[in-house]
Amino acid sequence: MLNIRENKPLQQMHKKIVYIFLVALVFTLGTAYRISKKIVTADKKFIVVLDAGHGGTDPGTLGTGRYKTSEKDIALEVTLKVGKLIEENYPNVKVVYTRTGDTFPTLKRRVEIANTNSADLFISVHCNANPNAEASGSESFVMGLHKSEESLRNAMRENASIYLESDAGKDYDGFDPNNPDTYIALSLRENIYQDKSILLAKNVQNEFVKLGRKDRGVKQAPYYVITFTNMPSILIELGFLSNNKEEDYLQSKSAKEELSAAVYKAFVDYQSKLFNIEPTNSPALPTVVEQPVQHAALEGLIWEDVATEEVAFKVQILSSAVPLQKKSKQFKGLDRIEEYLSNGTHKYLIGSSRSIDDAKKNQKILRDAGFSGAFVVAFENGVRISNEEALKKIQK
Repeated sequence: MLNIRENKPLQQMHKKIVYIFLVALVFTLGTAYRISKKIVTADKKFIVVLDAGHGGTDPGTLGTGRYKTSEKDIALEVTLKVGKLIEENYPNVKVVYTRTGDTFPTLKRRVEIANTNSADLFISVHCNANPNAEASGSESFVMGLHKSEESLRNAMRENASIYLESDAGKDYDGFDPNNPDTYIALSLRENIYQDKSILLAKNVQNEFVKLGRKDRGVKQAPYYVITFTNMPSILIELGFLSNNKEEDYLQSKSAKEELSAAVYKAFVDYQSKLFNIEPTNSPALPTVVEQPVQHAALEGLIWEDVATEEVAFKVQILSSAVPLQKKSKQFKGLDRIEEYLSNGTHKYLIGSSRSIDDAKKNQKILRDAGFSGAFVVAFENGVRISNEEALKKIQK
């Protein structure tokens, strides 16, 4: 009889697959049980849970160090203002807060508050940070597997609040914020509320654009608080405290008034579109002068007719979890745009050339026109390849 031994790397791989499956199963069964316990009646009030990120011993993003207040303070002030506007103008809406002061509810407790109240909507408010001090703008997240390294990094940073809890995160059924396998397991968890979540997130971003905020779009990321809530849920990043200019804005009284009014208006639109319910009053909100669309200058942009089988350098200007309309303000008047889909994310390109130097000229033109995150990408046979690989191919 042959004695066949499975090699150790293969055994480890099998154990890893089983681990991921079991974690996903725990997450999914827990969700199914909680949904089955949720009772909805005809006369039930619409319940919205507002979650001010961080708090207490968890200050969140500290910013540049020029201010005494941090992310937790800004998030709380904006959240309370949003709640007050809803309470004053929607008598049939019950607002529940995860915190109303400088306290530190755990991530799991925040989720429990939403689920045990059978909430119909969950909104979590945060501020952002990035090692690049030039990073700026507002973005909104819905539940989903990370579509970029940046989304994963942000989610891991926010989820790391678990380690500040008294039990150092032992009460999370195997959820480990620093373990990539945890996020793979989350990708197996279906979210039946995603369409409504995306609708609200898009509303928020549209209102921020009216304030003149840079729109970083609607994205997907595995934030704990929007992954395990059993209702449409979004997480809003108001702006970057790591950017001096943005921090000055976010710390100002006017910014908190404007941003809270914007989130409230997004809620109004959500109620109107889904339930045909309008507010009973029209509160006096901060006057916002809509920013005119800045038409990006097309002069000088290089568009070579490059055959599909040839290497072509283009400039990516935007990406979005949902498709953007051609007349979207995010395109700043540009109409000659290419779109391609990568890992569920819609990405938008401008220009085309055989030379990377020409593509870099396009990149500069587009950055000067307001697309500050524009970068050069390469394609061959309709498939994106690395710039390094593209340069090797054209040098042969």
